[in-house]
Amino acid sequence: MSAGLVGVVSYACTLLMANMLGTADYTQFAAAAMILGVVGIVANAMVPLPLSHVVAVHPEGSEERRNGVAFSVFVSCLAGIAAAAITGGVTLALATPALAAAVALAAFVIFVVNAPAGWLQGELRFTWYAVSTIGEVVLRLIFSLLVIVMAWGAGGAVLGFVAGCLAPLVVPWSFYRDLRWRPRVLLEKWRWAETSDIASVLCIVSVLVGIDVVVVGFLDNGSVEAAGFQALATIAKGPVYVAAGTALVAFPLLRTPGVKVGEVLGASFASFAQLVVVAFAIIATAPPLLSGVIVPQKYHGSLGLLPWLAASGLGYAVLMVLATILLAMRAYRRCQIGLACACLLVIGGLWIGWQLNAVSGMAVGSAIGAVTAGLVLTLLARPVLASANPGKRAGRFAILAFALIVVLAVAAHLHLLLWLLLAGISGATVLAHQRGMLPHRNDFKISRRRQVGRRSKSTGRRSHKAPHRRASQSRCHCS
Repeated sequence: MSAGLVGVVSYACTLLMANMLGTADYTQFAAAAMILGVVGIVANAMVPLPLSHVVAVHPEGSEERRNGVAFSVFVSCLAGIAAAAITGGVTLALATPALAAAVALAAFVIFVVNAPAGWLQGELRFTWYAVSTIGEVVLRLIFSLLVIVMAWGAGGAVLGFVAGCLAPLVVPWSFYRDLRWRPRVLLEKWRWAETSDIASVLCIVSVLVGIDVVVVGFLDNGSVEAAGFQALATIAKGPVYVAAGTALVAFPLLRTPGVKVGEVLGASFASFAQLVVVAFAIIATAPPLLSGVIVPQKYHGSLGLLPWLAASGLGYAVLMVLATILLAMRAYRRCQIGLACACLLVIGGLWIGWQLNAVSGMAVGSAIGAVTAGLVLTLLARPVLASANPGKRAGRFAILAFALIVVLAVAAHLHLLLWLLLAGISGATVLAHQRGMLPHRNDFKISRRRQVGRRSKSTGRRSHKAPHRRASQSRCHCS
């Protein structure tokens, strides 16, 4: 729910810029925002996910936990500097030096503030995490209003990402008690190995998710058609927010000692499938009258692209959640092969679509490439995820999902109010069904603490080496 709300508020910020900025400025802002979105996904993978594993396994105050927190902070700073240089250089090729500087600063800050997020995930404090992420986008929305009043243009709008990053720093004080100055942890190769595996995979996923918005602005040189594509693509990527929510909950649970992997996978996939199908159905069948209210009038000529872009968002969501879960299961090689195929399919679809019919063709190509890539990764992941019984009740669910899409599509043609009623009922029903699908957070946390509490009495050297040994054994088996 918080991931969905973050998506809504984020789009509200984008919508303000679409209405208040000129077409050329908005195209630059949309490209910069998508670049920073990619940075955010990479930062969320490179820093919080490895740290959430360390926090989930080791108790508060232990040496290994403090080493893990120190490593994550060092990595976030170093990666932030690299991200600032890369994104600033890319943006400079598309826009002004002032906008490039704003993007570089935002990229650095996004990386730096991600260590507290990993600590919250490892502690299973998802409520605090949800409030933190919502606070981040709300601060950005408030700053966007200031940008409009002060007429700071696209560069000022990008600085909203910097303002929003203040919220994630508000975390329980116990995080700062675990924070220590330990530069020696940078010499531990096994930490870099795990971090690089996770970061490289989700970096590819994030680039695939955002490449269409960046490329269309570059190829079509700031046209109205390109800006309309970018505005609608932002809406259509709603399922990706659902995938992000599923992934951030599933990863620390799957890395926790003693967890029942089949139960967590089954509940995660069931939750994801229900939410993502409803999100896709609502976006793909949205009546033009409703879409026209959300999208500025000058981009109404692109409304016919929304169903295709919604299909691409569905494919990207499947890629994200499967890639993250395969990482949690340490099936690195299988995940990398699937993403290599995804790169060929998505980039090939975009290129062929552009060659055939410019912006409209790119929307169709993006949908075909992303959905096909999702199917390929699903087939590759099936043997690893067998404990979740992925085929169980799949046929029945597919029939219900198809029926929902058809009913909403028919309702959209009949009357807007009928569509709104059915969409509201569908969303409320699915959200109500989500409750109780996973074990209670506090009960799970207590059992985990009892397991790791006994192990914390061992020596620091033994505690230090254990994660590496377990990771290596599990990695060889799953790959």
